[in-house]
Amino acid sequence: MKLTSAALAVLAAVVTGVGGGAAAAQATNGHYEPAAQPTLSATQTPHDPLSEENVIRERLYFDVTGHSFTRVAPDPAQTLGPCTGETTFTDVLPRRGVKTIGSKLVGDGGPNVVEQVAQTRATGEARATADEIVSLVDKCAGIAGGDFGYGAPVTVQSNSSRKVVYFPAYDSDAAAGGYVVFSVGPRVGVIDVTDDVSTAQVAHLAKEAANVAGM
Repeated sequence: MKLTSAALAVLAAVVTGVGGGAAAAQATNGHYEPAAQPTLSATQTPHDPLSEENVIRERLYFDVTGHSFTRVAPDPAQTLGPCTGETTFTDVLPRRGVKTIGSKLVGDGGPNVVEQVAQTRATGEARATADEIVSLVDKCAGIAGGDFGYGAPVTVQSNSSRKVVYFPAYDSDAAAGGYVVFSVGPRVGVIDVTDDVSTAQVAHLAKEAANVAGM
């Protein structure tokens, strides 16, 4: 039996899995129409290596500490930490090729968590910056006019591409959060945790935040 060109088109569609509508179109047209190739949108932009996804979120903080916080826009004039005077994060960063982002979580009654992260040009730059920040914070014996202060720095992780250190914070000898400094590859960051959480929770948060920043 000799098949017509229309019948051949329908048969080919069945064998290859093309839907009935497409088969009918092929049979009607009598010739093959190549599928249109997808085009890139003119609004697409290159992937940003450092975005707000590289900072802590309310869910992560809640998972680690059990405390509910709300994310707000950080203060552009945010200082480096509570015991480094007017020094800002930007002041300790390399002068060229750096992008910075930040995140702030606020809880009821005053507790807050501020993270600042920067993308430098090289792992060595990030590590040197982290070491400088650790040195600055380590000189802080306490806050004038109060009982708040930091304990000795604790190294959580340290290898050729990653370093995570935190300072446990105390207020009248009670745990009051802590200060985290980390470098992950070419990224460097700090987290100021003002909350009544344990040192173990601060250490856990430090590791998780470094993992997030490294993504």
